[in-house]
Amino acid sequence: MLTLVLADAELELVPPPILGHPAIRSAAKKRGKSPGSILLDSSFHHAALRKFPDGDRRGRPDIAHLVLVLCLDSLLNLEGRLRTIVHTRNDDVIQFAPETRIPKNYTRFVGLMEDLFEKGQVPEEKPLVAMDRDNPLERLLGKFPGEKWAFSEHGTSINLLEEIPRVPGDLVVVIGGFPHGGFRSPVEKLCDRVVSLHRDPIKAWTVASELLTTYRHAKA
Repeated sequence: MLTLVLADAELELVPPPILGHPAIRSAAKKRGKSPGSILLDSSFHHAALRKFPDGDRRGRPDIAHLVLVLCLDSLLNLEGRLRTIVHTRNDDVIQFAPETRIPKNYTRFVGLMEDLFEKGQVPEEKPLVAMDRDNPLERLLGKFPGEKWAFSEHGTSINLLEEIPRVPGDLVVVIGGFPHGGFRSPVEKLCDRVVSLHRDPIKAWTVASELLTTYRHAKA
């Protein structure tokens, strides 16, 4: 089993300190929603984020969207050999049933995430997606057996084709769900290895795609 954790993901509702910003109020009004119930998105709220702490990396739900579509539509997931989890900067943990079909349309995905933040699980009767709040990465990773790798541009360079077959059991991988910079969570202490796939920084979905394909063939 491969467990893929998109960690410190920049996926959150608009934080209280900027609820009154004109860019936030305008975006919420256009959608007929309250400012505190909409997803923070730097594409629309960049003016509000300009002087906000970590504003240059916050409001990136598109990263989670791309990685989730890739993972949940993958052959590895269809074969029942993938567990997909999102851990956010605020320690909200989102788990997805393997049969979940993430909307390909980004606007619909935003609506799904907003419902999840409001209700805690969707759909409410037979939930496929569930959120667990106040769950730091350390506690999350402690729930899953297996060797744990974190992927970072500062990690040790590895060849997946060589290294994955050497893992004796399950593998837990941690990929950053943010646009740039380092992990907020102490992955160096929480993982057995911090590794890198390329000399240049690469996108979260690129790391995920390499892992999904290589793991499927290496652990056939």
